[in-house]
Amino acid sequence: MAKEALKKAIVKKQNGICALTGIELPEVTSLYDTDRKKQKKDGGIYLIPNTRCVDPVAHMKRHENYRERDAIMDEIKSIMDDRRQVMKLGNGVNNQILAYSRGTDKLRDDTVEWLNAQKKIYKKEMSKRDRLVTKAITALAEVDPFTNAALGVRAVGPITIASCHTYIDLSKARHASSLWSYVGLHKASHERYTKGESGGGNKTLRCVLYTMAESQMKLAGAYRTIYDQVKTRLSISEKIVKSRNTQGKLIECMWKDTKPSHRHGAALRAVCKHFLADYWYVGRTLAGLETSMLYPEAMLGGTHRTIMPEERGWIY
Repeated sequence: MAKEALKKAIVKKQNGICALTGIELPEVTSLYDTDRKKQKKDGGIYLIPNTRCVDPVAHMKRHENYRERDAIMDEIKSIMDDRRQVMKLGNGVNNQILAYSRGTDKLRDDTVEWLNAQKKIYKKEMSKRDRLVTKAITALAEVDPFTNAALGVRAVGPITIASCHTYIDLSKARHASSLWSYVGLHKASHERYTKGESGGGNKTLRCVLYTMAESQMKLAGAYRTIYDQVKTRLSISEKIVKSRNTQGKLIECMWKDTKPSHRHGAALRAVCKHFLADYWYVGRTLAGLETSMLYPEAMLGGTHRTIMPEERGWIY
């Protein structure tokens, strides 16, 4: 049975009421969720006897992935969600203009003119939302030591901090490596995704962190040393790694023989991981939560350090 037909049949059986909260569900099927009584991990499938229609927020709470936020953080999340939607629209316009410029799409002159007009509007709207983020984070830094500490790190801006605050729940991140896994930095890109399965980490946050890492590289930020060290080490490393050749095929070769872009990406990834480790440590310390060393640090001692917030400008 198709998903929409399944929803209609079940919601009729439930008399239009959410099975979890008892509130009335909207008429539009896309505005409420289906929930398996016996979960997928236990072999449950979407059939009428095993499925119920529920309110989306109640559904998230049932699976314990709904995050309660205070008024300030809820406002920051609203601003960031708003900014992301505007960015998506702008990227669509930019991609269409690029396709026309490349000759892969054929557009009428009036359509090209309209797209260029939307591009100007998009730039203004993004600037306005960036200012809102900066204003909100600056105000939060005046009352929140953690935000103030993060904002004081060289080449780490309000967008990065707001994104981390929005998506990361430090109370659930028992270890710094938990954040790496959540973002999708725990594995190489070719190992993160399995065909037909969801996962791969938080792509939105990962993109923001890579942008921050590039700023660290270009502006000689607090984590630039990490970038230089990793890139230099890999340029002479004979360790075998999976990489992609000029044709895009996955091959095995030594790090020193990979494309410069692969070593560049690996160095940026290291910057992201070190930043997240410091973010995790400072945030949990200020919140009075337990912290622990990463496994390599615990095993190798002083010869291997990832968490070094004080050396990188975190004042807390």
